[in-house]
Amino acid sequence: MKEKFMIGELAKLFNISTDTIRHYDKKGLLKPQCNKDNSYRYYDVRDFFKLSRILFFKSLDISLEDIKNYLHNKNTENLLVLLKKKEKEAHAKVQHWSALENKIKTKIQIIESAQKDLDIVRLKMMPARSGIFLRIKQKDDHYETKKMFSDNKQYIAMSSWLVDGQIYTSLEKEDLEKGIFNKFSYFIELPFAEDILKSDIITLPKGEYACISFLGPYREMHKHYEILIHWISNHGYKITGNSIEKNIVDYDFSDSEEEYISEIQIPVMKIK
Repeated sequence: MKEKFMIGELAKLFNISTDTIRHYDKKGLLKPQCNKDNSYRYYDVRDFFKLSRILFFKSLDISLEDIKNYLHNKNTENLLVLLKKKEKEAHAKVQHWSALENKIKTKIQIIESAQKDLDIVRLKMMPARSGIFLRIKQKDDHYETKKMFSDNKQYIAMSSWLVDGQIYTSLEKEDLEKGIFNKFSYFIELPFAEDILKSDIITLPKGEYACISFLGPYREMHKHYEILIHWISNHGYKITGNSIEKNIVDYDFSDSEEEYISEIQIPVMKIK
């Protein structure tokens, strides 16, 4: 029996638990042999190499079911099929984690940039953005707001893939010019708007936006609208469209209103 491996010996060689080897036995991956004289279960050299292959496939995150299917029909063609399938899955995971990393980095940059530029009016060149505007008649009517979101839940789900993962508040151009800051609508930005056949899709054109970030509660929003509109008028610009309000840090990110960070964006054009 010196050429045989007891389960404990085999486990130590591969630095795994005996429970792991027993689990492979139950799954039909690695069946021990049995000594008829003493009923001891043991593994031979061939099982040693078989276990090494099982652990190799496990290191590639291949499922036990796929490993079992392959071991029951081993050949080069099936090996390539198994590896290429896992390569495709791994590539998808790499893309997912890369996108997640970029999303996190961008959110960090947005917060840190806003903190540096608080209460400073800046002109920003913004890319074209597509989405839908949801207008509500009564801003304090929670039933109407709930129904509106429910009716457009597919677009809200799509919007969550964006970096900010939120729905923007927006004031109409006419209200901005009249100094009315308590009537608003929601703008849901859609990342794949070109694939959606819906007449309500609106594209905010690429262009210059007068922007201001501020720290504090939403009830202070109107004061910063006034500052921004005053700046636009004094610097020879005119408002060309609806505003966008970005809640960079809101009540879902901080329990203190004093830590809320918001940015107002108003599209503008230089008056000739």
